[in-house]
Amino acid sequence: MDPCDQLQKLGQGAYRRKNYPAALDFFNSVIFQEKNPAIDVLDNRAATYEKLGDLHAALKDGRRMITDHKTSCAGYLRTGKILQLLGKPTTALGIYQYGLRNVSPDDPNFKLLRRMHEDMIRSYGTGRAKDPLTVLPAEIAEMILSYLDFRQIVSLLRVSARWQEYLCSMPSLWKNLDFSAAKASIPRSAIQKYLGFSRGNTTQVVTSRFMSQEGRFFPHIFRVCRKLETLRINSGSPNESLIKAASIARNLKTLVLGTECHTTVDCVNQVLRRCLTLTRAEFYSVNSSTRERNSWSSPMPKLHTLTMKLVGCSAALVDPLLEQLPEIGELTLANCSSRTSIPTPGRIEMDQLHLLRLYNFYGSVSPQSLPCVRVLELEGAYAMTSQSSTGDPEPHSRASSLVELSAPNASFRIDELLQLLGPNNGDLRRLSLPHAIWLEEADLDILVRSGILDSVIELDLSGNKVTDAFIELLAPKAWQLRSIKLGSTSITGISVKALVARPDCQLRHLDIRHCRNISIDAIDLARAKLGLKVLSSDVTPRNNGRKIRYE
Repeated sequence: MDPCDQLQKLGQGAYRRKNYPAALDFFNSVIFQEKNPAIDVLDNRAATYEKLGDLHAALKDGRRMITDHKTSCAGYLRTGKILQLLGKPTTALGIYQYGLRNVSPDDPNFKLLRRMHEDMIRSYGTGRAKDPLTVLPAEIAEMILSYLDFRQIVSLLRVSARWQEYLCSMPSLWKNLDFSAAKASIPRSAIQKYLGFSRGNTTQVVTSRFMSQEGRFFPHIFRVCRKLETLRINSGSPNESLIKAASIARNLKTLVLGTECHTTVDCVNQVLRRCLTLTRAEFYSVNSSTRERNSWSSPMPKLHTLTMKLVGCSAALVDPLLEQLPEIGELTLANCSSRTSIPTPGRIEMDQLHLLRLYNFYGSVSPQSLPCVRVLELEGAYAMTSQSSTGDPEPHSRASSLVELSAPNASFRIDELLQLLGPNNGDLRRLSLPHAIWLEEADLDILVRSGILDSVIELDLSGNKVTDAFIELLAPKAWQLRSIKLGSTSITGISVKALVARPDCQLRHLDIRHCRNISIDAIDLARAKLGLKVLSSDVTPRNNGRKIRYE
């Protein structure tokens, strides 16, 4: 037998006879003779030190066991026990957690290590950590939980049986069912379960692409949730199910069909005709249908906001649609494929319309069709007309209440623009005409001299033929300007000085990015003005030719 093994057995025998000093001598002899002593020898000596009351020496051996034999449970078990005897339960709990991360579950003592860890949590964690649902008043707990979204509340159902029972008994937490974050298929039984938790009080439902929306899906939702006010459908083609549901939706006010939710003009018509409580409807993928020309036969008296992005649809549907919207306040139309025009008030009363957005709307916009519009966004409205219902021109017609006009890549000419804006009466506050196609230098001068820009506080003329002469003409007139964008123009430092050097200058935002003719000195002059934010880029100093990028 190996001498070290013989000494270890003698030490173990002395330990069993409770002759701990003799046992310590034997174990010391073994460890002294071996360069890398076995873990069981270190464990034996640590146990002997423990019996002799030298806990710090025992702890030293325990830590050596962990260092030399990281994948063995023995070191973690011994060190954890000693730390508990030293009155350090938190450190002992950390040692057990560290061991569970490093030891393989195949270790014969792994279950013991895990049990010690669980016992420590029960013994030392329970006294300090309390279930908030047992401590807080029900009203406070409900208020805190109300800040969580649907996905977080569903996660809390797995905390414990008590938490699940508590959460399921609070209908107010299940008013907003948002399934949009789902990453896997949602069984219908789960949906019915969440709807049941609300006890009919659900007011908003957002669907997921992993949900089956065919057949009676939406009718079932409206039968169970009679207070449902908002429905957002992110994907699918739920035409038949949605039409059936529209007839029984008694309180639905907002309906949104996302870009991946494909519907038809006929489906939209039937939904709007049957669901008379709607005040906001948004359809982001509307395809043509065989009944397109005969659509919009019923009024929609409560509809205030309508968004329709058409796919392959004729613009001929616009006129009959607007005839059924007497209370429309916000209208967005996009992607009409043939030419049409926004009707004039001579045929259709649109006195409530205050926000109009037309994107890729290949038609014309008549100023007299916009008597109350305050915000107008045009992109692709390629013609501006002033024809009245009798065909006679009305040169003085205008959008009399216009406060904001945005027309990126505008293709109308200066006379059409002036006709739309009309004479200045101090209403216009924001004008955005970036990269206007037909506006020349002389046209911009006409725009300034007309007085229309005198009341503007935000102006965007990026990418236009703006010159120093134009800015010197504009600066004394547009004294209310707070923000101006002149990026990608040919202005120089003269324009910058004209804008910021005036004593009554109220400018707070100056965008001169990609203006290659502006020197660094001019930019520094603008930045020296207190409260003015300057955006610039690709500026080339004239003195040494170094290229510097600002912000």
